Amino acid sequence: MKISALLTSAGINTGLCVLLFSLYSILRKYPGNVNVYFGRRLAQEHIKHSDPFCFDRFVPSPSWIVKAWETSEEEILAIAGLDAVVFLRIIVFSIRIFSIAATICILLVLPLNYYGQEMHHKQIPSESLDVFTIGNVKEGSKWYDLQFSCGTVIQVKN
Repeated sequence: MKISALLTSAGINTGLCVLLFSLYSILRKYPGNVNVYFGRRLAQEHIKHSDPFCFDRFVPSPSWIVKAWETSEEEILAIAGLDAVVFLRIIVFSIRIFSIAATICILLVLPLNYYGQEMHHKQIPSESLDVFTIGNVKEGSKWYDLQFSCGTVIQVKN
């Protein structure tokens, strides 16, 4: 696989994420979807329905993301229950673990694998991803020991 193909794939996935976030932002404003997104709140109180021909419904707004980040665990527990709180804790824990591992791998392991052997490197976008594997590091070299140390640090952190 070429690095340029990987970057193209990452760009496509990022574009799809932006599209889906925008679609969610638009669809959650439609009166027909109020029961889906605000079911418990509707059961507890009556929400005033807005004008069905309002232009604001067609404009994606990221305000729901800010509200989601500001919500405390106590509010989530009261609204959605204990299962939602446990699920969110698992997600946050996974993000923290992945962040540590990704930082170590991007800053140490990838450059170490790339320069593991004395070889002529072409331009990075046209090279194969094989240059970033441990197979590019000679066994018994100081780079191999550093590779092992990075793997150990990631294992201990997890």
